[in-house]
Amino acid sequence: MTSASHRFLVVTLIAAGLLGWPGLPARGQSSRAAFDPRRTPAVEVFQRYKDSVICVTGPAVYGRGQLKLVEEFFQGARNREVTSLGSGFVVHESGYILTNVHTVEKVIAHSVTLRDGRTYPADLLALERRQDLALLKIDAGRPLPAVKFARGGDLMIGEPVIVIGNPFGLPSTCTTGVLSAVGRATRPNGLPGVTLHDMLQTDAAINAGSSGGPWFNALGQVIGITAVKRMNSENISFGVPVAAIRFCLPDMLDVEHRYGIATGLVLRPSEPAQVVAVAAGSPAALAGVQPGDLIERLNGEPIAGRLEFSLALIGRKPQDTLRLDLLRDGKPEQVMLALGAQPKPDGAALLKTFYGLTAVPLDAAKAQAAALRVRRGVVITDVAQGPPWNYDKLQAPPLPGDVLARINSIRPHDLGDVGLVLERIQPGQAVNMVLLRRSGELMTRVDLMVVAPRRAGRP
Repeated sequence: MTSASHRFLVVTLIAAGLLGWPGLPARGQSSRAAFDPRRTPAVEVFQRYKDSVICVTGPAVYGRGQLKLVEEFFQGARNREVTSLGSGFVVHESGYILTNVHTVEKVIAHSVTLRDGRTYPADLLALERRQDLALLKIDAGRPLPAVKFARGGDLMIGEPVIVIGNPFGLPSTCTTGVLSAVGRATRPNGLPGVTLHDMLQTDAAINAGSSGGPWFNALGQVIGITAVKRMNSENISFGVPVAAIRFCLPDMLDVEHRYGIATGLVLRPSEPAQVVAVAAGSPAALAGVQPGDLIERLNGEPIAGRLEFSLALIGRKPQDTLRLDLLRDGKPEQVMLALGAQPKPDGAALLKTFYGLTAVPLDAAKAQAAALRVRRGVVITDVAQGPPWNYDKLQAPPLPGDVLARINSIRPHDLGDVGLVLERIQPGQAVNMVLLRRSGELMTRVDLMVVAPRRAGRP
C-alpha cells in the first residue's frame, strides 16, 4: 500500500467512525447496535408509519336497476349486501384521512379500522374525482400518528417505493419495489369518464384492497397514493403523485371555512409557502405579512408549502395567535398573526337563495320512521315554484318532506355540512342532489340536478 493510499484509508476510517457510517460503530456503540443489516429502509418506514395506515370499510348494496339505487339509502333485505374494503392514511392527528374516491363513493356508511383493531364511523368530507382523492374524518378521541409528505416533483426513477395497505382485507401489509416511471395516464375502475394524468408507476405488489394506501420513499415521506392496478399484468400499478395531493388537499380540507377562522392569506399552490396575496385589512395585513414573503415556520414547525400551512391551522380558533417565521428578500422576519373570525357557510341560506329549497335538520325520529340506513341529512320543508328553477315542470320535482341525503356524493350530516359543500360549488357547475321520500311501504329516490347560479362577488 502506498503512503498516499494509507493516508486516504486512515482519513476515511476516522470520518466513518465520527459520522456513524453503516457497518462501523459510532463511539461507545457495539457494531450490532450501530448497524443492523436487516433494518432496511423498508423496515424503518414500516415501523414508523404502520399505525398511520388504516382500513376503510363499509356496507355496499348490489342489485339491479332502481332497486339498487333505492336500497343504497333505505334499509331492506332484497339486495345482496357486502363489505367494501380499501386503505387510507392519516394526514392529521385529529383524524383526517386520505383515500380514493373509488374506494368510498359507493359505500353506504363509512367506517375506519385502525391497526389496533378499533373501528370508528367516518364522515366523507370532500371528493376530488379528477384525481381520485377522497377525504374522511373520524373522531378517535386521541391524537393519531400522521404521515409526512415529500415535496412535489421530488422523485427519482428507480428509487425504492414502500407501499402499505390492506390487500384483500389483510391489514398492515408492506410491499416494496421501485419507482418504475412517472407521467403515466390511466383510467381508474369505478370512475367512468375519468382519466388520471401524471401518475406514478411501481412494480411493488398491489392487490384489491390496497387502493388508498400510501407510497413512501426511503426517507419515510409519502410520494403517492395507490389508485390503479393494471389488470391482466404483473407488477404494474399506478399511484396519484404527491404533487397532485399537495395541490388538492388544502382545498378539500377547506380549513378556514370549516373552523370559522380567517388569515387573509393566499399562498402559491406548490412549494414553497410563498405569499401570493394579502387581503386588505385582514389579520395577515395587520400582522405585517407582505406578498412575496416565504413562510418557513408556524409556531416553530416547518412549513414546506400550502399543504403544511393548511394542516397547521386545523383546530385553531379565532383570536389564536400564530408566530410566523418569514423570509423576506432573503432576510428573516418574524410576525405575530392573530386569527380573525368568519361565519361558517350558511347551508340553509345557500339552499334557499340559490336553489329554492328551504330545509331544517333531520331529527332521529323521522330518520328511524323512514328506515334510513344513514340517519343524517336535512329535510326539505318548502320548494320555490317558477323560474329560475322551474321545479314544478319536472316529472319528479322535490317535495316538502323529502330528505336531502346527498350532494355531489357527499352525505351532509346537517345544514353546516350543506353549507361547506355548496360554498365550494362554482357558477355553472352541475349540482347533483339525492332526495329520499317514503309513503307507507313505498320508498322513492329522486335524483335532482341543478346548475349552480352566479353569485354576487364571484366571477
